[in-house]
Amino acid sequence: MKISKSKMLVGILSIAILVVSLVVMFCDIFIPINFWVHPVLNFLFCLFTGFGIVAIVLAFINKSSWYFFICAILLGFALLYALINYIEWWIAIIVAVVFAIIISLLSFITSSNKTESIALNASPDYKNYEQRKAEEQSVKEETEELPEIKSFK
Repeated sequence: MKISKSKMLVGILSIAILVVSLVVMFCDIFIPINFWVHPVLNFLFCLFTGFGIVAIVLAFINKSSWYFFICAILLGFALLYALINYIEWWIAIIVAVVFAIIISLLSFITSSNKTESIALNASPDYKNYEQRKAEEQSVKEETEELPEIKSFK
């Protein structure tokens, strides 16, 4: 099984994000730098931020609304945690919801019209209504009438 370069790059980035998140968590545990609230929450913040950035890059590259959705969730939680440490919680929730709305609008702008790629009228075998009607008429004209069978009474 051959792994493509993009899958290999995403895999390496995922491992790097996990390692950096673990390093930040262990540094916060063993060297008390008092970075925000709790080392595990800092680990999740780094994890969500890293994978959220990877998801938004993949969303723009692939024009996939699924990646935009994942990005909105991950970066929304990371933004919420970061803002709760500095401002009131209800303002942080409002900012996170507005961020999710912005990401959803970006999703609609970049990847909303997917029907063009699956439409049949782009194929060479496509026939519109007039062409199909003309074919049906020609098939009806081509069929010759069968002679009547005389009954043997």
